[in-house]
Amino acid sequence: MKKNIVSALLALTCVFSMTACNKTKPNSSSSETEAKTSTQTEVSSSAPTQPEDKQDTNQDTNKTVSNELSVSEARSIVAETIDTNTYLILDGKTNLEIDSNKYHTFIIANKSDNKAVGQIAVDCKTGEKFNYKGENTIEDYSNFKLYDPKVDIQANWEGIFTDGTRTLELLPMDDKSFEYMIDDGEDGGIAQVAGNTAKDISRDVTFTYGEDGSITISGEITGVFTR
Repeated sequence: MKKNIVSALLALTCVFSMTACNKTKPNSSSSETEAKTSTQTEVSSSAPTQPEDKQDTNQDTNKTVSNELSVSEARSIVAETIDTNTYLILDGKTNLEIDSNKYHTFIIANKSDNKAVGQIAVDCKTGEKFNYKGENTIEDYSNFKLYDPKVDIQANWEGIFTDGTRTLELLPMDDKSFEYMIDDGEDGGIAQVAGNTAKDISRDVTFTYGEDGSITISGEITGVFTR
């Protein structure tokens, strides 16, 4: 009987031991799931963040490019025929517009006493100069007080001219000289330009460009030639 009691006690002890072992043994399936979740979390945290799509801010903007002369460009045109050692070219600060044409205006004054001698308007599109009388009134530049035909006339030393019997042909070589031929090359040479006049570089022949576009030749050759 004692043996039966001992055997029963041993059997109970084994049962308790197995139960305890099962409780303390980790669930392999649960552990694997937790490990996978942890790994995925780490990978997700370390992965680079993809930048959000941003709207392109460098879109082309339709900017209107103006072909009008700036104030400084217009002033340079005025300075071409104004003695800046003697006179000041001051910004007139007048937004002049006549018949839909815009102009930059300038006051010309003596450097010695700052006294104004007149005003010039420059067409913003063409660069043409005008005498500005004020009160939105412009007139031909030849009426400007400091106008000098020797300097201000825009001579065109190119083309074919005639005096009625002879033909004069001018062929520009550069901005300061031209070749001339009279009567198909029977007479001619090379002349250097200075304002509205030009002189043959080797003999006494002078060309004078007139306000009406005519050319007067004096010296060894004489005559008035027109286009």
